[in-house]
Amino acid sequence: MVKSKSKVKRPVKAKPAVAQLLGKQRRMLDARGLEYARLLVDPCGSGLVQPVYPGGDSGFLFRAESVATYGNGGTDTSGILHWAPGYVNSSSTELLVSAANGPATNMTLAVGSAGPGRTFLGNNASAVRCVAACLKITYPGSESSRSGRIHLGHTQAGYVDSGDIVTVDNVAPNLTHFTRTPPETIELVWRPGIADTEFNDPTAAASATIRDRKNAMTAVWAGLPAGTGLTFHFTAVYEWLPKQSVGLSANVTGKNTSSNTFDDVLDYVNSTGFAWVRGLSHTVGTGLGAGMITGIAQTFGIMPAYGRARARIQMR
Repeated sequence: MVKSKSKVKRPVKAKPAVAQLLGKQRRMLDARGLEYARLLVDPCGSGLVQPVYPGGDSGFLFRAESVATYGNGGTDTSGILHWAPGYVNSSSTELLVSAANGPATNMTLAVGSAGPGRTFLGNNASAVRCVAACLKITYPGSESSRSGRIHLGHTQAGYVDSGDIVTVDNVAPNLTHFTRTPPETIELVWRPGIADTEFNDPTAAASATIRDRKNAMTAVWAGLPAGTGLTFHFTAVYEWLPKQSVGLSANVTGKNTSSNTFDDVLDYVNSTGFAWVRGLSHTVGTGLGAGMITGIAQTFGIMPAYGRARARIQMR
């Protein structure tokens, strides 16, 4: 008599829901990674921390700020500003500006005078890279005279260069954000690229090869009252290595020990719904969509879009 073998039925594992799969794909940040994420999204108010850039390089940190009004010449109603905070060089072409009397008028880009940290880095640093940065824009005229429009967005540093001839009408379509000249401050938060994780010599002449690989922020405006312009508040956190003549030893122990990568931090910030442009007319509150505020508050804490912390570390 042949005995038949009984088959043991094993329970079938339920397939995880799509939401669960997506949740596993988003890597959570450790404490040091989260600290850098906070600085990246709030360069003005967060404490200074080392970035989670690849490699073993490490330097000193400091926060630089400057304020300037551009486009306020007697007949100026339009203008352009282009800032690549990670590309400080001896030619000072990390900040370019120009103005004109109309959106179709040619403008020749020239070096702006207000690049934050430019003098300090040129005198003291042998190498530098930007850790975090933001650009705030306000209208300095009276409310009764407020008119015009502003286009702004993230670009590559090589998008325009010193001496280039441009018009507002040509540049504006390439920028992703638009608003009527606002009554309050609008803010564009810098989004670094992979080349921004590399150090470059701030005393070296401008190099198109290096410049084309860095990320930048660009704004153009038109239709403002003549002679008024816009006021720009620049903030940048730099990591720098000292010149041999400065008398400082290298900061070899300052490397961020986070297990998160640079991509992890950027992906996580994006996954929270963080708005890299804040204060536009189509957003609410601090410039975040209403549905995004809760997620940002839980992750980073609600950060003032325009304010500054009363006490903060300026150098480290």
